[in-house]
Amino acid sequence: MQKSNEQKTNELLLERFVERPGLEREERELIREAMQELADLRAENERLRKTILRLRSASTPRMSSKLKDALYE
Repeated sequence: MQKSNEQKTNELLLERFVERPGLEREERELIREAMQELADLRAENERLRKTILRLRSASTPRMSSKLKDALYE
C-alpha cells in the first residue's frame, strides 16, 4: 500500500508531537501504539477493498469470447 502525501505529512507531524518535551513516556508509547494501529487498519482496509473488487468482478456474468466475437462481426 502506498501512502498518500497527506498520510506522510500527518505521520511526520505526529512524530514531532511525540518528541515534544512535557509528554510522559507512557503518553509517547500510547501515541505510537495508536499510530501503529492506524497504519495496520489502513493496510487491512486496502486489502479488504481489493478483495471486494475481486469478488465483485468474479460474480458479474461475462460473455463468452465466441459470443462476443459473433456480436462484433
